[in-house]
Amino acid sequence: MKKLIFLFVFLGSSFLMAQERPFQAFFGIKTSNPLAVVSAMDDLAAANCPGTSSARLMNELFNGGEETTHTIIITYPDKMSYMMWANNFTSCPAAGKFLQTMSEISEQTFQFMGMPLLTEGDPNGDQFFQVFLMDVSDPSTYASEYAKLMATGQCPSSYSLVAMGPGADIEEYGTHFAYCGFKNMDSFLDSYMSNSTPTDAYMEFASKVADARTLKAINMSAVVKDWLPSQ
Repeated sequence: MKKLIFLFVFLGSSFLMAQERPFQAFFGIKTSNPLAVVSAMDDLAAANCPGTSSARLMNELFNGGEETTHTIIITYPDKMSYMMWANNFTSCPAAGKFLQTMSEISEQTFQFMGMPLLTEGDPNGDQFFQVFLMDVSDPSTYASEYAKLMATGQCPSSYSLVAMGPGADIEEYGTHFAYCGFKNMDSFLDSYMSNSTPTDAYMEFASKVADARTLKAINMSAVVKDWLPSQ
């Protein structure tokens, strides 16, 4: 968990901090005891320390040969909430206990910051996500074409394009990822089965972004639990 501790404590404020917009931290873990992970996160959330961000635990259901079993997502509403969170985390006893517990029940597989470039809908209302990992050489063009594709109804709920930032293993995971959210498994399966044959809209999209992106992997994940700061 050394990398996890480093990111929590020492990450500076240079990552797009000039803009008042949400951004996130992603921590991949490998664990054989997911219930213990939930319990550890319950204890940290109950302490409400630092209490300026929300957390979500994802179960990686289908991710090929990737060893990650779960992903912890921390969302910071803006730069001030992150700065308060980073400063408080170092002096929060519950945070120290959380890190110790996690080092005993899990192994970190990746960690990086992420900046949403394009987001529509409310991912908090979705329970299943299809995630597309990719290298994007022209984010502006890709975002524009991705938004046009989503406007055709390819995704029934929330969707986003996220730029991977500090900590990202670009060679392994790419420079960006996009996701499409689903309210439940039934909605996901309906979409998966109906889109087994690419639509004309998707084929046009694929043609226009052929020189702007290289798809590296398609994963599926599900929400285990959300934790919100106490009001």
